[in-house]
Amino acid sequence: MTEEQKDLKKSAIPIKSLSKLSNKIYDEIANFEILMVGEMHGTKEPAEFVYGLCNLITESEKKVILALEIRASQMENLSNEMSIAQLKELDFFRRENFDGRNGVSMLDLIYNSIQNERIILKFIDNYYPSSTRDSSMYMEIRNIYNKHPNTKIVTLTGNVHNSFTPIFDKVRIGGYLLKDSVNFDSKKIMSINHVYSEGSMLNNDGTGLKISTIERKENIYNTTLSHEMFLYKKFPEEQNEYTHILYTDKVTASGIVEKDDR
Repeated sequence: MTEEQKDLKKSAIPIKSLSKLSNKIYDEIANFEILMVGEMHGTKEPAEFVYGLCNLITESEKKVILALEIRASQMENLSNEMSIAQLKELDFFRRENFDGRNGVSMLDLIYNSIQNERIILKFIDNYYPSSTRDSSMYMEIRNIYNKHPNTKIVTLTGNVHNSFTPIFDKVRIGGYLLKDSVNFDSKKIMSINHVYSEGSMLNNDGTGLKISTIERKENIYNTTLSHEMFLYKKFPEEQNEYTHILYTDKVTASGIVEKDDR
């Protein structure tokens, strides 16, 4: 057994339910201020995990910020009293599902979050002139952080965005946060990448939105542990991109939001 396998057996925190996380998960995240969760758009598991994280945090802290990769202008008139049907009428959900983001998983995440008054929703995919998209989202996070000191911020974005290192030669949100030592302590920034062994997702490979199937492959996670889901802190020398992984043996495609008849 390799050293990495030994560490995996020792350190992985099993998860029974993504939406109802254990106190061991809280112990792992307690000292972090920014918790970035990455997803493949059009999947269920990261959205469920983010909701579970936010609920878990509110059991021990006064409030938590949930920042989503959505334009604020597309969520105008959102209120905590909205039903699922009313949420569907917001601009974000009425738009064509191009990349999987505005599917059932996001709809359920927002609906469930507004039921908890301690979860404060923010939308960070907004445009800043002369800035890249990742830089703009970083600036939104920075502004939220400065307006809500001592409040954890949980983000859900495409998994490219929460990387600490450049991807496709572009600095990502994680990289901008690490560079900003004036506002952020790098040791208090967690970046979680979603890893899986098989399943399906609703995404766009450039030829339109469709279900993609991931065939099962052996990896260190499914050959070392029997847990179907867990949170794992990576070796320090492997934390150049992400600090943690969320492992779910299967990834599941998010459904398309069915528009209600008017």
